[in-house]
Amino acid sequence: MKNIVLFEDAGYKNFGPLTKTRPVFELKTGIFSIRERFSKLFPENNFYYFYRKAFDPMIKNIGSKGMEVLPDGIPFMAINARILPNKNFLKFFEAFKAKNSLHATDEDEKLLMGVFASKSDFVEAIRKGVKTSVKPVLEVIKYPWDITNSLGNWITFDTALLEKDKWNKGKIPHATLINKDQIFISKTAKISAGVILDASEGPVVIDDGAEVMYNSVILGPAYIGRDSKIKIGSKIYHNTSVGEVCKVGGEVEGTVIHGYSNKQHEGFLGHAYIGEWCNLGADTNNSDLKNNYSFVKVEINGELVDSGSLFVGVIMGDHSKTGINTMINTGTVIGVACNIYGEGFPPRYVEDFHWGGKEKLIKYPFGRTAETIKVVMARRNKELEKYQEEILKKLFLKLNQE
Repeated sequence: MKNIVLFEDAGYKNFGPLTKTRPVFELKTGIFSIRERFSKLFPENNFYYFYRKAFDPMIKNIGSKGMEVLPDGIPFMAINARILPNKNFLKFFEAFKAKNSLHATDEDEKLLMGVFASKSDFVEAIRKGVKTSVKPVLEVIKYPWDITNSLGNWITFDTALLEKDKWNKGKIPHATLINKDQIFISKTAKISAGVILDASEGPVVIDDGAEVMYNSVILGPAYIGRDSKIKIGSKIYHNTSVGEVCKVGGEVEGTVIHGYSNKQHEGFLGHAYIGEWCNLGADTNNSDLKNNYSFVKVEINGELVDSGSLFVGVIMGDHSKTGINTMINTGTVIGVACNIYGEGFPPRYVEDFHWGGKEKLIKYPFGRTAETIKVVMARRNKELEKYQEEILKKLFLKLNQE
């Protein structure tokens, strides 16, 4: 069976601001996004995607295909995009390939994996659930902290999917490399004097064009993306994944930073998930552990959800910013296109397009927000695409209706 449909279901809503501007399979969960990992894991298969239609231009832009171009009547395997493909998944994947009809669901009869010959049957299964054939034990992400809590494992997993011939296995002058066999440095990356890369507890991957500046320390598992810059004296701890064209400094731990985002000054960022085009002002700090060591509760879809985790930092949507000396409390959610500043802790939930902090939050006009976003993107030789602006505008209009 050559055709695979990677689909998002209603579970995307639990990832808050992160999936307001991208399908769930575009979330970065290690070195790669979910989509990238599946395509690299099964390169012999044809991939199609089922997602919210607002993202059609995005999917076409990355060279992928929506499910509508898959001819009907041809059997395909559907895989929930919230599955992370551990060894148990790989075992079920092989078993499913030989079947004409087989469905795996979660405890609520929601589809996880299935074999279908009809696209309409598949869509019906997504909307109404499906009778269970088997209930495998799979790693399924339900909330953002599921990603940050397993991030190191998936950085390690993803190293097996890296290209084999692009890494500098020679000596790096003036740098200290510990457990060299697990250190992957692109031949086009730059490592400055005094840098320590320690892969004792997991791999360290420095991708094309990235720069690690003087006296920085990176502890694996860690990934530094294409053309990103780790500033002088940075402390990058275990389980950190930095996307492309980012600037990162200070202290970072257990965190995902999507592309084109900056945290280039001192301050602590821990167990956080940061979207694209974000900027954290100098000495921004987030708490990721409560003083009473109880599990962190996070507002998701208007309700407080017990994370079951001691460590949850900030979850920040695309195009959001913080001012200098900003303090962010444990388990804070900051929406899309926000600007947080001022004394004290801001609320632990900040709705999209709001500016301010503890004292007051105001909704910022959409036109001025879009103007700022365009200026920021132009500084990286990027443009705000029409469809991206339309997605943002719909979010703003929806906010007005609530």
